[in-house]
Amino acid sequence: MALPLTAREARVIRALSEHRRVATAAEALATSQSSVSRALSEAEARLGVALFQRGWTGSEPTALGDVVVDHCQRILSDLETVAADLSDSAPRLPALVQWRHLQALAAVVRNGSAQAAARELGLTQPAISQALRDLGGFVTPPLFRRHASGLAPLPGAYALAALWDRIETDLRALPRLLEQASMGLSGRVAVGMMPFSGQAKVMAAFGDLTRAHPNLRLIGVPGNYTALCEALKRREIDVIVGLLRSPAPFPGFVEEPLYDERFTLVARRDHPVHDTPVTIDTLARQSWVVAPHGTPVRRYFETVFRRLGAVPPAQSYEIWSFADAEQMIADSDSVALLSYSDETLAELRPDLKRVAFDLPDAGISVGLTRLGEASPPPAVSAFAQALATRLARIASPEG
Repeated sequence: MALPLTAREARVIRALSEHRRVATAAEALATSQSSVSRALSEAEARLGVALFQRGWTGSEPTALGDVVVDHCQRILSDLETVAADLSDSAPRLPALVQWRHLQALAAVVRNGSAQAAARELGLTQPAISQALRDLGGFVTPPLFRRHASGLAPLPGAYALAALWDRIETDLRALPRLLEQASMGLSGRVAVGMMPFSGQAKVMAAFGDLTRAHPNLRLIGVPGNYTALCEALKRREIDVIVGLLRSPAPFPGFVEEPLYDERFTLVARRDHPVHDTPVTIDTLARQSWVVAPHGTPVRRYFETVFRRLGAVPPAQSYEIWSFADAEQMIADSDSVALLSYSDETLAELRPDLKRVAFDLPDAGISVGLTRLGEASPPPAVSAFAQALATRLARIASPEG
């Protein structure tokens, strides 16, 4: 029975999982990009599954690809360990050996001669002899000692024969493992995360998904809206979670509201701004932590100041997580404009305090942004449901 992966394919799969780009993997393997691409296509065709997909960091293994990558890593690490034990010229064996070399050697070890090994494998004796010569060029010590009735294995031959038994067992188990892994929900969910007060709920939803669907591959990618939108267009991520633009600024984007937050002014608890009644002039004299231009927070910030007859301050701070923003407020003399739900504002960290100033029209929706040309994949739908369930407590604290 044919094996599901060749040695060359195993090397290509491991290299691509480590380097993430075909060009870099090809350089590491000292081969061409077309050779890497061809080996990957042949492996995927034989296994009947996609092993890699485009992702934030380049080529990322799919959920089933992770199973195959793990197999390749284990097989090749075992091979490298045995090779290092055999000789100082170890790199030649892992880089050049083919399964037929090890299969032929193991048959000779079992049968005691190249002729008997050829009969067992249905090959010619010259083919067996050539495989042994190839192996002899990959390792320093001799593998067999010739005698009148055939070939007597030396320690290196026994080590390589045992190695082949392990490799063959691992390879033949791979289709069954892929079949088991494909049962239930699988696939990738790559989520772009903008800062918002319920950001931790995304990780909580990931936790729920890992328990319900252990074959899902989950990826969280923090970033600003512009970078995440570009990644969504390239399908490096599947969905963005954060404040909605209403409407989405790019053709083909679809926004799905999940719950509402309110823009809120926050400063550290002992900030002087809390000591007297707050007016727009008071606020105009403060240092600020505000999101960059082009964001809903920044647009609202500038609109409020102009509506109330003041010049908007110029500061901005690009935050990657909501916790980072709160920590900066606690460690500075700045006032911040952030968005909170009623629940998260009620649980505001004790060293921070809401600034007593009523902001007009302060509501803002939090939700999902995705490409809308087709229904989302089941894995993405499962994430959306898990996140909606987690966020339901924010939307209805009494529920």
